[in-house]
Amino acid sequence: MTEQLSVCFMWHMHQPLYKDRLTGKYLLPWVRLHAIKDYLDMAKVLEAFPNIRQTFNLVPSLIEQIEDYAHNNAVDEQLLLTIKPCENYTKEDKLYILAESFHANLERQIKVHAPYLVLYSKMQKLLSKSDLYEDILDQFTNQEYADMATWMNLSWFDPLWQNNIDELKHLLIQGENYSLEQRKRIIQIQRELIGQIIPYYRKKQEEGQIEVTTTPYYHPILPLLVDTNAARLAKPNVILPKKLFFHREDAVHQVKTGLGLYEKTMGQKSNGMWPSEMSISPSALEIIAQNGVNWVIADEALLCKTTGDVIYRDEFGNLNSAETLCQPYEVFVGDEKITVFFRELVTSNELSFSYGSRAAEEAASALYMRLKHIQKRLLNWEREGVVVIALDGENCWETYEKDGAPFLQELYTRLAKDSTLNVCTMSDYLARHPATSKLEKIETGSWINADFHIWIGEPEKNYAWDLLCTTRQFLYEELKKSSYSEETKKAAWEEIYAAEGSDWFWWFGEPNNSAHDAMFDQQFRLRLQNVYKILGKAYPKELDEAVSDAVPKPQDDLVAIFEGKK
Repeated sequence: MTEQLSVCFMWHMHQPLYKDRLTGKYLLPWVRLHAIKDYLDMAKVLEAFPNIRQTFNLVPSLIEQIEDYAHNNAVDEQLLLTIKPCENYTKEDKLYILAESFHANLERQIKVHAPYLVLYSKMQKLLSKSDLYEDILDQFTNQEYADMATWMNLSWFDPLWQNNIDELKHLLIQGENYSLEQRKRIIQIQRELIGQIIPYYRKKQEEGQIEVTTTPYYHPILPLLVDTNAARLAKPNVILPKKLFFHREDAVHQVKTGLGLYEKTMGQKSNGMWPSEMSISPSALEIIAQNGVNWVIADEALLCKTTGDVIYRDEFGNLNSAETLCQPYEVFVGDEKITVFFRELVTSNELSFSYGSRAAEEAASALYMRLKHIQKRLLNWEREGVVVIALDGENCWETYEKDGAPFLQELYTRLAKDSTLNVCTMSDYLARHPATSKLEKIETGSWINADFHIWIGEPEKNYAWDLLCTTRQFLYEELKKSSYSEETKKAAWEEIYAAEGSDWFWWFGEPNNSAHDAMFDQQFRLRLQNVYKILGKAYPKELDEAVSDAVPKPQDDLVAIFEGKK
């Protein structure tokens, strides 16, 4: 019997590859903006809590882009317009600034800055009379456009930097009429902060307060690379793409190169891995294990599918099936074995989706009490249990007061004072308590509904898989019959691997939608176009057409039937 309970937080830091490697330009600014808001401060908050240890997962494509902004003067359109003389703004520049300068949380990032809110409110009032940006272009001065671009940058700085970097404090107070020199300095401050991220994570890992893990390089859905038929194992009635994608070698490459970049960056091998979207299958786990990874994380729903067990909770959502969930499992896959942790779903989702709307003290208390309930359920257990809380470590904080800092400080204070709670890394726990329960098999699925419906099975997603399959086959056949330099071959294959990333398929079709659906569509097709460009070949015309336009909508079919065309 033990009163001790281990708690493992795992923060997943991920952005897809936004860079067009042929031009060197980034097509969206999210790596840069999240880098000044989420990555560094999430680790730095632990400095005040030396007994709190945590695990952070850094996706290789994110690491690559962080280093690019920090050391190679990487640029994106938003950055370039911020540092462009406002008297030189073109009509296209102004359209971009109007459309893209307010992609920030209204309550937490816009309303808290009165000058930013003034610009936002003016735009909304004008758009209420005409919903076309072109119709309102002349209603703003060049300086107002410059100020909009500036505020898009200022609002994304974490409050830690807004409150502690004197230059930023003065700029926030100034509120308007930002000069070109000031705008350039803002970008320079961003690069300075971004340059601290990787060295800081490496330092804190070497000190032992954090553990850093990684994923396959471009964050692909690994089971679907091995065989798209894996989707049927998770959801038997799924409609698959016309072309079978069956490339285990791509999955192996994504794992090997991801681990390779991690080792080069962090100076050691990665003990653990966050399979992209917590997507696992026996074949995917076998590949991961064969490459020296000791443990992975998966969703509790896959444990239930595997064992047939039901996870019981009380009417308030508190976990009662603690013995089932609160331990790691040794899983046998082929000739390999690997340890799998299963995350506690309710607490992870509350952190992601609901605590941000509650007062910091109330939310921290709610999470703490969930842990104490689990601890009580395990009091008569023979071993020390572990609760795994795993979630996106960047996007959720936009709904929290001051980007989550008050909540995290409240939570960590409670946890640090409780000597019966051991807040540790995943590898810390395994070193003390190796897995004793064994699973002879593991089911296939992801963290969403224990299947892959977000990435395959819907018409647009399936069409994108067919485009990927066709382009990959072209590359394979072209390299067999023609001679290209090793550099050219590598560049072309990198575009295929980047196109295998999960994010493109996430946004195609239903159910997910964003303000940048068209841009994600464009970026996916750009990867495939680049394969042909690198080889000096003309790409097929269908790669110029948006996936969303190429796939008939259900209402289009109805119209065609009504008009006698189908």
